Amino acid sequence: MGGLIIKLFIKVIVAYFLITGAGHAIAKSSFDSVINVSLLNEHSAVMLVVEPQTGEIKYANQAAALFYGYSVAQLQTMRIQQINIFTEQQVAQERQAALNKGQNYFVFQHRLANGETRTVSVYSAPFRVENKDFLFSVVHDISSQRSLEAALWHYQENLEELVASQTKEIEEKSADQLILALISISLLMLLLAILTLLAARLRRAKKSAQKDSAMLKAIFNSIDDLLVFTDTDHVVITANTMAIQKLAAGESLQGKNIYSFTQCPKGIIGVDNECQFHGFEEDFWGEARVTAVNDKANIKIGEIHLIRDISQKLQTRQQQRLASTVFSATNEGILVSNRNNEIQAVNQAFTHITGYQEQDVIGKTPAILNSGRHKPAFFQALYQRLNEEGHWEGEVWNRRKDGSIYPSWLNISVVFDDDKEIEQYVALFNDISLRKENEQEMWLQTNFDNLTGLANRYHYNNKLDQEMIRASADNKRLAICFIDLDRFKSVNDTLGHNSGDLLLLEAAKRLKACMRSSDVVARLGGDEFALLLPGINTLADIERLAQKALQALNSSFKIGEQDVFLSGSMGITIFPDDAVERKILLRNADSAMYKAKEQGRNCFEFFTSGLHEQATARSKLENALHKALSNNEFTVYFQPIVSHDKKTVGCEALLRWHSAELGAVSPAQFIPVCEELGLIIPIGEWVLREACREASTWCNCFGEQFFVTVNMSSVQFIRQDIEALVKTVLRETQLSPKCLTLEITETLLADNSVNTLQQLQALRAIGVGLAIDDFGTGYSSLSYLKRFPLSKLKIDREFIKDLPDDLEDCAMVSAIISMASNLHLEVVAEGVETAAQRSFLTALNCDYIQGFLYSKPLPAASFDKYIREFIDGQHLNQH
Repeated sequence: MGGLIIKLFIKVIVAYFLITGAGHAIAKSSFDSVINVSLLNEHSAVMLVVEPQTGEIKYANQAAALFYGYSVAQLQTMRIQQINIFTEQQVAQERQAALNKGQNYFVFQHRLANGETRTVSVYSAPFRVENKDFLFSVVHDISSQRSLEAALWHYQENLEELVASQTKEIEEKSADQLILALISISLLMLLLAILTLLAARLRRAKKSAQKDSAMLKAIFNSIDDLLVFTDTDHVVITANTMAIQKLAAGESLQGKNIYSFTQCPKGIIGVDNECQFHGFEEDFWGEARVTAVNDKANIKIGEIHLIRDISQKLQTRQQQRLASTVFSATNEGILVSNRNNEIQAVNQAFTHITGYQEQDVIGKTPAILNSGRHKPAFFQALYQRLNEEGHWEGEVWNRRKDGSIYPSWLNISVVFDDDKEIEQYVALFNDISLRKENEQEMWLQTNFDNLTGLANRYHYNNKLDQEMIRASADNKRLAICFIDLDRFKSVNDTLGHNSGDLLLLEAAKRLKACMRSSDVVARLGGDEFALLLPGINTLADIERLAQKALQALNSSFKIGEQDVFLSGSMGITIFPDDAVERKILLRNADSAMYKAKEQGRNCFEFFTSGLHEQATARSKLENALHKALSNNEFTVYFQPIVSHDKKTVGCEALLRWHSAELGAVSPAQFIPVCEELGLIIPIGEWVLREACREASTWCNCFGEQFFVTVNMSSVQFIRQDIEALVKTVLRETQLSPKCLTLEITETLLADNSVNTLQQLQALRAIGVGLAIDDFGTGYSSLSYLKRFPLSKLKIDREFIKDLPDDLEDCAMVSAIISMASNLHLEVVAEGVETAAQRSFLTALNCDYIQGFLYSKPLPAASFDKYIREFIDGQHLNQH
C-alpha cells in the first residue's frame, strides 16, 4: 500500500511538471506573440474579413491559408459556414456563453482542408467600409490548450477518486499511514491550485494579446506614411494600407522585394535617404528610413521601412528656391509689407532703383517713396482697389533717396490668409524713365521733322483731321496750303546738301514766325511745306497770311558767306468749300500749287474746278497705268539714228501706250507719273528686254554697225542694280554689249551719287555705251562730262529746230559739238527735220542725225523693213 502511495505521488509530480511545462510553453507562445505584435510582425496570426450577413470571406491572410490548407484565393471564394462546423444554434449558444462570461471572443470548431477539426478562439471586431458592415476576425488555434485543459480535468477527476480512495484507506490504516496520506493530499491540492492559477493567467494573456493586436493593427494602418516590414532579404512580409495603395493600388505586396520599387541603396540602416519610388500610378520622391528588427538574442530577423512621400515638400522647396532666386536676381524692384503696410523685405533691385538700403526702409511704409505728384485721392482709390480686387497696376511717380523723381510701372498684389484677411502686400516696380524718354523721342520722330522741328506729314494729317471735326462743329472754314520752294534744287546742287539743309531750316523758321499760334506749319518732305489755317472765314484773311508767308520766303537767305534768293509757290484749298475729305483736300492743294508754278512762281493760287478736273484725269491715268503692263497695252517703237556718212545706222527705242480706257497717251504725260508711282521699275525692265530682243536680230544681220539706244530713268538707278539687270537681259537676248547704248538724263548725274557712278563705270566696263540725253536743257555742268564715263552726247531738239537761221542756236550747237569732240564723245542731234539742218550739222562734223528727216518712230515690223531698205539703198549708192 505504501508503494502504491509513493507511485501515485511520483505520477502526480510528473503530471505537475508536465502540466507546468505545457503551461509554460503556452505562456511562452503567447508572450512571443505579444513581442511579435509589438514589433509589427503580425503575419503569424490567422486573420479573416467576413461579411456578417452572408458569411462570405472577403479577405484571408497568408497565415490563414497555411492554417486551413486552402490558398488565399480559395478562401476568398468560400463562406465561413464551410469552415465552422457549429450549427447556427451552437454558434448562438457560444455567443451567449461568451456574453455571460464577459469575454470578447468565441470558441468554435473549424474544419481544415484535410478534414481535420481544430478548436479555435475567434476575436471579431466590426467595421464599416462604404456603408457596409464587415467583421475583422483574428483566429487562434487552441486545440492543444483545450487538450491540456481536458487532461487537467482528467487528472483532477483521478485525483479526486484517488483522494476518496486514500481517505477510505486512511480510515483503515494506521496513524502513520494516515499522516503520509494527508501529506500526499496536501501536495495534490497545491498542484491543483497551481494549475488553476496558470489557466487563469493564460486566458488573461490571450485576451490582452488580442486587444493589443487589434490596437496595433489600427495604429499600423492609420499611419499616413508608408510602413513596410520585410525579412532580412528585403522581401515584403506585411505593409500598411498607405504602402499597399501607393505601391500596388490595393494589391498585396507580400513576396515582393521592397527595392524593386526604388533605386535607394540597399542595407543602409538608420539613415534618412531621399529616393525616387515607382508608384503604381506615378513616380514619387520619398524620404526612406530603414530600422533593423532583432530578436531577444540580438539576431536580425527583418527590417522596418518607413517611407514618407516628400514630393510636395520637394516641389515647395524648389518653388522657394526659385522664388528666392527671382527675388534676388530680377531687375524689378520688389517690396514686401505686412498688413499694416510696414516694409518687411526689399531686394537688390529696389536698392538699385531707389537708392535706399534695406536697413533704411525696414519697418517704414512705402510712403517714404512718395514724390508728391499724386494727390491723396489717388492712393485712396489705389488701396480701395487692392482691398476689393487684390490687385492694382499702373504708372506712379516715385522719389529716390537723392530726391530725384522718376516714373515707375507699379504692380501690387495682396496676399490673403486662410480667413481671407490681408496678410501681406507684394509690390513689383521698375524705372521706366528710359522708356518714357524713348516714347517721347519716338513720338517726336513720328510727328515732327528731324531737320526743322516742324510737324511732319503724319502729324499734319492728324491735325487736319482734328481741325476738320472742329470746323464742322463750329461752322467755320479751314485753309490748307501747300508750299514748294522755287529753284531749291538748283541751289542745293550748287552749294551742296549741307547748305540746302541750312536753307530749309531758315525757311521753316520764317514760316513759323509769320503764322499765328493756332496755325500748323509742317514740312512734308524735301522742299515741300504745308500750312493749316483754322478759324478763318474770309478769303481776305487767307490771302493776307499767304502773302505774308511768300514775302518771308522771297527775302534773301544768308548761307555761309553767300546770299541766296528763293521764292515759293503756294496752292490753297478750303474746307468745306472745296471738299470734306482729307485725301481730296490734300490733292486739291497740291494741284493748286502746281498751277502757281505754271503762273510764274512766287505766287499763290486757289483750287478751282478746272484743277479738280485735272486731278480727276490724273487719278484715272494712275489707275490705268497700274493695269497697262499686265494688259499688254505697251508697245516699243524704233526711230532711226544715222551717222553723217550713213554707214552706221542705229535706233532709239521709244515707249508707246495705247490705253483701253484712255486711248493713246503721250509719253510726256505718263512717264513722269510712272516715275512718281514707282511703276517705271517693271515698265523700264520690260522696255529694255523688248528693245534688246528686237535689236538682237538686226545686230546679227548688220553687225556692229547697228546699235540700239534705250532710255533709263534715274529712279531705276536709285532703286535697282542696273548692272545686274543689263547683264541678265543681254544674256537672255544674246545681244552684244557693244550694240547697246543707255540714255540717261542730267538729273541722274546731278544727284552726284557714288552708287550711280559705280553703276555707270560697271556698265562701261562690260562694253555698254552711255549717252547723256537732252544736253543743255537741264542743270548742265562740264564736270559731268569729265567725271562720268559717257560715250555719247545728245543735243536737245530745242537747239536744233531753228537751225541754221538762229545765230545763238548755231553758236550753242557748234560749241557743244566742238567740246564733245575734244572730250572724245560722239554727238547725236535729235529733232532734225530739214536738209538744211542736216547740212549745217554735217559741216560741224556731228556724228549722228535723228529726226523726222529720216523717219518718225516706227513699230518693230515697219522699222525692220525701213532699215533693210535703207542699207540696201546705201549699198546701191556705193556701187
